Amino acid sequence: MMKRHLLLLGFLVLCFVGKAQTAYKYVIVPTRFAEFTDDLNPYGLSAALQKEFTDKGIRSEFQSDQVADDYCDALTVNLVKVQHLFRNKLKVELLDCRNRVVWSEEGTGHSKEFREGYAEAVADAMKDLEKLPLNPLAGQVAGRTTPVAVPVAQAETAPSQAVVSTPVQAPKVVSQQAPRAEAKRTVSLYRPANLYYNYTYFVDLVEKDNGQKALLVVNGKLLGYDELQVIAELEPTGLEQVFTVEWTKPNGSAVRGVANLTEGELTLSLPGDDGQEVIRLQRY
Repeated sequence: MMKRHLLLLGFLVLCFVGKAQTAYKYVIVPTRFAEFTDDLNPYGLSAALQKEFTDKGIRSEFQSDQVADDYCDALTVNLVKVQHLFRNKLKVELLDCRNRVVWSEEGTGHSKEFREGYAEAVADAMKDLEKLPLNPLAGQVAGRTTPVAVPVAQAETAPSQAVVSTPVQAPKVVSQQAPRAEAKRTVSLYRPANLYYNYTYFVDLVEKDNGQKALLVVNGKLLGYDELQVIAELEPTGLEQVFTVEWTKPNGSAVRGVANLTEGELTLSLPGDDGQEVIRLQRY
C-alpha cells in the first residue's frame, strides 16, 4: 500500500512539474552588438537573426528602451565573436532575464565579405534550434536585470554609440528609383540620420522639398523590399504634423492613408485587408 502511494505521489509531482514548465515565448534581438562594431545592425547581424527566427516560426522582437512586463518570458540574443584566421565565426547565445546563458552554439560563415559571412555563421549556429527551451522563470516579474547587449537608452546618451554621431548625409530623394540604385553601392556604409523603428521596420525619415518626407526602409530585404527602397511618401495636409501617405507594399502595390508625426513617434493609418491598419514607429 505504501509503495502504491509513493508511486502515485511521484506521478503527481511529475505531472505538476511538466505542466508548470512552459517554453519561452519569444526572443529579443538587440540592434547593436558592440563587440563587432558600434553601428546600428552591424554587418546586418540583427536582420540576419530576425530572419532565422522568422523562418523557424519563433517570435522575435527588436530590443527597445522599454522593458516589457513579460520580460522574463523572453530570451535575449547575445553574439560572441570567435577569432578565426580565414572564416567569419561567432557564437549565438540566448540569455534569460537574469543574464544566464540557457542555449548557445557556434557557427561558421564561408564568405569572405563580413556581411554575408556573418549571416552564414548565424544560420549555421542556429541550424539545429527548432524551438525555444523550457522556461523555469515563467510568470516572474520583468526588469530585474539588464541584458548583456547595449540597450537603446545607453546608445542614445553615449556619443561613441549614437546613430547620429557620425552620420552620412541622407540622400535627397527625387523618385523611388534613385535610392535603390544608390543602395547597391553604399548599403554597407549607410547611416540613418533620422531613424524610426518598431518590431518589424527600420526606416529613415528623409526630408524632401516643400515639406514632403519619405521613408527609406533599412532592413528592406528581410521584408521583401530592396535595400533603402522608398516605401512611403508623406505629403503635408496643411494641418500641423499631419500628412497624407502613399505606402508601397512589397509586391509593388500602393495604398493611401494618413500619418501623424510627433516629437518621438510616427503613426501611420493605412487601409488593410481586415480593416484599418495602424503602424507605430518610435524615434531611435
